[in-house]
Formats: sequence, structure tokens, C-alpha cells
Amino acid sequence: MIDPAAYGGEDVVVFAESLARVACGGGGPKALAAHLSAALEAAVLVEDAEWRHVALAGAQSRIVPTSLRDLLRGAQQSGGDVFTLTVPGGLPALATTIRAGETPAGWLAVFPAAPLRAQATALIRLAAAAIAVEMARDSAGGRGRRKSFWERLVTNVYDDPIEARDDAASRGIALAPAYVAVAVEAEGLEEGSAGAKNGELRRICLETLRSSHGEPIALERGGGFVFLCPAALEVDAANARMAATLIPRAATKAHFGAKVVGGVGRTAEAVHASKSVEDAREAMFIARRLFGSSRVISYDELGAYPLLLRGGSSREDLRGFAQRVLQPLRAYDEKHQSELLRTLSLYFSVGQNVKTAAAELSVHRHTVVYRLRQIAEISSLALDNAHDQLTLRTALAIDALSTDEN
Repeated sequence: MIDPAAYGGEDVVVFAESLARVACGGGGPKALAAHLSAALEAAVLVEDAEWRHVALAGAQSRIVPTSLRDLLRGAQQSGGDVFTLTVPGGLPALATTIRAGETPAGWLAVFPAAPLRAQATALIRLAAAAIAVEMARDSAGGRGRRKSFWERLVTNVYDDPIEARDDAASRGIALAPAYVAVAVEAEGLEEGSAGAKNGELRRICLETLRSSHGEPIALERGGGFVFLCPAALEVDAANARMAATLIPRAATKAHFGAKVVGGVGRTAEAVHASKSVEDAREAMFIARRLFGSSRVISYDELGAYPLLLRGGSSREDLRGFAQRVLQPLRAYDEKHQSELLRTLSLYFSVGQNVKTAAAELSVHRHTVVYRLRQIAEISSLALDNAHDQLTLRTALAIDALSTDEN
């Protein structure tokens, strides 16, 4: 064991060698944390990226929080990936990110009973690096095989549903019939604290999206995350969409301190989960560019914007869009022998003048007002909202052009 009274350069080398011996002996993160605890005569807490305890050593008579999550919000960076934490009723603690390559895998924190000497930082970083290797090895096992499956699924590797389900079963994964993808990113994070803040955002999202029908699957994408929410039934998909829109509010409540943007994809069968991911990321991009503030928006709410973003949409895409928007109104007209679609088209063509539309339709103006209310209720689109108007006008134009072609 290293003498805690003297942290010279040679001691750092000796400590690194001793960490290697512990790792080679198969001790794992718990043994490495205990080794650091003995070297510094301090309590050591290790948590993974989801704030679950990986190891706790030397905590017999020392103040150790149940989690580092709240302490890291007010942490001050003291060099590299090391942060100083204020501990109520105790001495300042030191914490550092555990990284598997460039990916944050968790946190290691040291809670001393007496002031630590300068070289303690080097020992903490060495221990964190050794623990990162052990955690990466664990991930390469069962967890790694499961993560590999989800990565393959969302990159559209599987062509055959049977192949996807067989591969999932071989990795101990029970696939849901369908999934809804939620893409989320935080904006304006400082480079030094981005790892910790993204870990916090991941936790907030998982807690908000969690349901009684299964845990969401979290995958890193770009500077943020994609979550796959199981959706066996349409009500599950609706609940996932609703929960996703609450993520910015949950982040504000948790004092996250940064803008959160995101998108929700359309429901897709498991083998086609990549389509829902594409929808979600497209919705997130549009939400960021058009709506500015913290917001998670569903792809289904975007109306014509995805068509405008893609530019080269096929005729099938255009007709499919018009069908989705106008079909509820067309179905109502057919069932009740009403003229909602005709009223809407005429209302727009006369510059949204109710009196003129009523005259053209040979009905009372109150009838037109009533029909417009029905249209808004049935389509879930507000006629006085510029974004919703764009959706309806584009759908009507596509429908008219398609009718002329036929």
C-alpha cells in the first residue's frame, strides 16, 4: 500500500503498477475503488452513466452522499476532468469522469476525512482510467452484445424481421412489436462540463420516458441521445409522445441550466425502428431551426416542414402527406354528407373572409364559422396558426394537383 503521507512522482508510478496488479487479479471496479480508498485514506464512490452504484469503499465513518448527481450541478473544475464538490458537513470532495474512449461511462469521487495532498489528483485519475477499462470489459460482454444489437437495428442492418428477432433473442433481448424514437440534445454546453451535463440529461430523459410497458433504450447520437420507447399498442405510442414533450419541463425542474431540443418519430415496427429514428432526428432539426426555445416536437405535428426540408420528395411522399392531413375531414364528409373540405378550400381561396365564403356556399356566415370549428377539432390543426395553416394549404394544393392528374 502507498504511504498517504507522501505522494511523490515515484509513488504515482508505484500506484499505477499496483492498480495494474489489482486489475490483472480480476478484482474489477470494486477492488480498484477499495485500493484507491486505502491509498488516500478516503471514501470512494463509483457510479455509472445512469447514476447506479458500481462501487463504494471506505465509507465507514465518512460523509458520502447517496449519489453524485446533485453535487455535480455546482461542481467547479479544478483541472482536466477533475471537479471539486462541496459536501454538506464534510471536506470538499474530488470527482472525475470515467471515460470509455470518448464516451462518459460514469463518475468516480473521493470523500476525504483529512485534506488531500497535491498528487491525490493524479492517483484519482489513474484509478478512474483503470476502472474505465474494467467497465468497458463488462460492456463488451452481455451489455455490449445488447448495445451492439440496438446499434445494428437503428442503422437498418436487418432486412428480415425474423432475422432481427432471432438475433435479439440470442442476445437476451425481448423485442417489442413496435417502437417510438425520441431524439434529444442539449444546446450551449461548455466543453469542460459537457460530459457531466449529458449524463444528467440522459437520466432526466430516462426518468421522464420510463413507463410500465418497458424501459426505453438509450443510444448516443451526435451530441445527444436517441431513446427507443416500446409501443406494443397505439396508446403506448401516444404516452411516449406525450412524455417526450415533457422533457424540457423536467430539465427545467431539475435546474439543468441549458436549452433542450428534441423530436419524436412516428411509430415503427421493431425491424424498421431506423425510420422512427430518422423521423425523430428530422423533427429535432426542424424544432431547433423554427421554434427556438426548449421544445420536443412530434414528427406528426410538423405538417409540411419535412417536405420542405427534404426538397426532393417523391409524388408518393407528397400524396401520402396530403392523405394523412385531409383523410379525417374527407371521412367525416362521407359519413355525414357535409362539406368541410369544400368549405376549407373556399375559405382559403377568398382570403379567409367568412362573409364571402358564406355567400359562395349559399349558407349563413354562422354555418361557415361552425364548420371551421369542426375542421379545427377533427384535424387537430388551428386555422389561426401560421404553421398549421401552411400544413392545410399545402395538403389542399397537393390534393388538387393529384386529382387533376387522375
